[in-house]
Amino acid sequence: MKRTLAVVAVILAVLLGAQGQALAANFAKPFEDDTGPVTSGSGGDSCSETWAFTPVAGYVLRGKGCFSKNGDVWRIQDAFPDGTQTFVYWENWLWSGDGPGAQWKPYRYGECTNSSGSDTWARCNKDYYESSNTNVYGGKGSKIRFQTCRRVPADNVCTPASIEEAPWINNNG
Repeated sequence: MKRTLAVVAVILAVLLGAQGQALAANFAKPFEDDTGPVTSGSGGDSCSETWAFTPVAGYVLRGKGCFSKNGDVWRIQDAFPDGTQTFVYWENWLWSGDGPGAQWKPYRYGECTNSSGSDTWARCNKDYYESSNTNVYGGKGSKIRFQTCRRVPADNVCTPASIEEAPWINNNG
């Protein structure tokens, strides 16, 4: 019985958006989970949105996540009054150096969560390496990718495979 409950708990964690830790096997830093305080303002250099189809209204915006290179700031909007959280799952990769063995290596990953309710924006402030600076691996290069997600099993399109489809952002703010 206990084993069955443990398996169910793991499956629910994945369905509810805790997939970041499942992806983490090769990241140098531990998972970062930030709940952003309410903030005014929106937008950023790069944004991603999550939409859902409703029979009454058609497609509606569920949430929006944006990244600003200047200051390494995440902004996340909960745009739908359904009582669930909106969050951004992000990954930061660094270039390992010069020479024939140089490659992109996973460095940091985490979430910025908006728990403040619908029609609000939350903000998480990070400090990533800039592409023009020498990083911890001895190279120059920093890139970020992210996706905007919901903690609703039926609507959560954030899976380990879906982050692979996200475009890379060169972090040179």
